[in-house]
Parts: sequence; C-alpha cells; structure tokens
Amino acid sequence: MATNLPRRGTSWRTRAAATGRQERVGVVIVDHGSKREASNAQLLQFVDQYKRTSGRTIVEPAHMEIAQPDIQQAFERCVAQGATRVVVGPYFLSRGRHIQQDIPRLVKEAAEKFPGIQYRIADPIGTDPMLAQIIDAKVSAQLANMLEGETQEGVGP
Repeated sequence: MATNLPRRGTSWRTRAAATGRQERVGVVIVDHGSKREASNAQLLQFVDQYKRTSGRTIVEPAHMEIAQPDIQQAFERCVAQGATRVVVGPYFLSRGRHIQQDIPRLVKEAAEKFPGIQYRIADPIGTDPMLAQIIDAKVSAQLANMLEGETQEGVGP
C-alpha cells in the first residue's frame, strides 16, 4: 500500500511537512542535580550552548533530583511554549540506574499531565568517539602545563 508519507529514517521535519502537521519540538536537558550551585549553573551554560549549536528554540534545563527546575517543571515549560513533542536529552555518560529507571519514571509522570504530547528519552552521551577527543584535548592541555614547569597538582583550571 503506497502512501505519501516519507519513509522511516527521514527527519522529523520532513515527516511533519509531508503530513501537514506543524510540529514544535521541546528538548529537556537533564542532569543529576547537585547541592552545589556552581555545578547546577554548568547545566544552564550547557543548555545555552546547546540552543546556539542546535538552533532549537524550546530547550529547558532540568535536574533529576536535589535542585530546581526538575523534570516536571521543564516538561511543563516546553508545553507552555507550544511543544507538541518533547525529547529528554540526558546529560549523563552511562546507562546506570538513573537512565534505566529514575528518569523514565519522572518523565512519564510529567507527561501524564499532557496526554496529547508525545515524548521520548534520548540515549545518554555514552562512549561517543568525540568524547575521546575531548578527553585527549584536556589531557594534552595539562601535559603542556606540566612541560612548561607548572607545579600545580590536582584539578586543572
């Protein structure tokens, strides 16, 4: 049976255009959350960077626990800005308990208030080859400092 819909694997924008639906995607970037305000502020910096890099307009930060805004608040903010779909992007490295249990439970609870809104949870950052490049750049920078005679030990700047 032939349809006018684009095949699976095409972008969500292409599929939305083919169906005539106006899709607005909200993104929730969620980290663990911390008692340290400086740690929580890093998520806000990353969300700003993600917005600039991705060009997405509906992007909200969330902390899984300990700090605000939480996943419920971020989900609600996306919907309030007109999101018809919400994708939660975990700012986590691995598929631990938080990714497998806690975040899915919290996202499901948030989504229950908005039955018409579709949602998904993206994979955690994982072992992407770009991470190896980033770590190597940080290691190389510290090696350069050591070779220049810097005597500071511990965490770099």
